[in-house]
Amino acid sequence: MSESDEVMQAHAAFYEAFHSLDSEQMERVWLQDPRIVCIHPGWRKLVGWGPVMASWERIFENVFEMQFELGEADVMISGDLAVVVVEESLTQRGYDGISHSRVLATNVFERVGERWYMILHHGSPVIQRDEDPPLQ
Repeated sequence: MSESDEVMQAHAAFYEAFHSLDSEQMERVWLQDPRIVCIHPGWRKLVGWGPVMASWERIFENVFEMQFELGEADVMISGDLAVVVVEESLTQRGYDGISHSRVLATNVFERVGERWYMILHHGSPVIQRDEDPPLQ
């Protein structure tokens, strides 16, 4: 398996954990380290294992279902760091009903031993304009 394939496998595991709404599955994706960072759309920056994992638990407790459609991912690898940029089209069903959103996500992975772990997730909302092309 190529290095890029390994990174994309870790990237897919993140979205599988997100879709599953399973905190333990999400924990396996992230590097257990005090320097990890997560920025959910509209949230403040969260740093460290405790705050990042607590944020996923909070999200998962308030949603019944999440479905993703991902655009084409751009992957950059340099040594033991990899960056994946992807547009997410997200549909979620929660206590407030069904909502749809588009998010531009930057996911950063670090290779530890033979495995890639997420160390940063940053999601920014995408505002749809009429001239914007559809997801690829």
